[in-house]
Amino acid sequence: MNLGGWVDPRIDQVRVADVQSYMLRHGWKRRPYPGPELLVFDGPLDDDGKEIIQLIPSSERMRDFRLRAVELINALSVFENRSPVAMLNESLAPSAAQAAGNGQGGTSTPIKSA
Repeated sequence: MNLGGWVDPRIDQVRVADVQSYMLRHGWKRRPYPGPELLVFDGPLDDDGKEIIQLIPSSERMRDFRLRAVELINALSVFENRSPVAMLNESLAPSAAQAAGNGQGGTSTPIKSA
């Protein structure tokens, strides 16, 4: 799939949980949606005073998940005035730490040994 523009190969590592965690940490609110196929987030107001809404498929298995993840990161980079790569780094940091099993980074809680 040609995603156009910048594409960091790590986009394939992005999971729905990473997106949801990032959005909630940055003040976006989950909005109810009548179907299970989308996650909908309400964000800050645009220049006209209207709430910004962002969507992402609810599963990485959906055909357009990677494309929508790239579009979301690009849009958020404009809203937050950050580079897409910096946002991707932050989004993947908690997952990378958990995958390594070290319990560091993000919002994870270190495991105490008995």
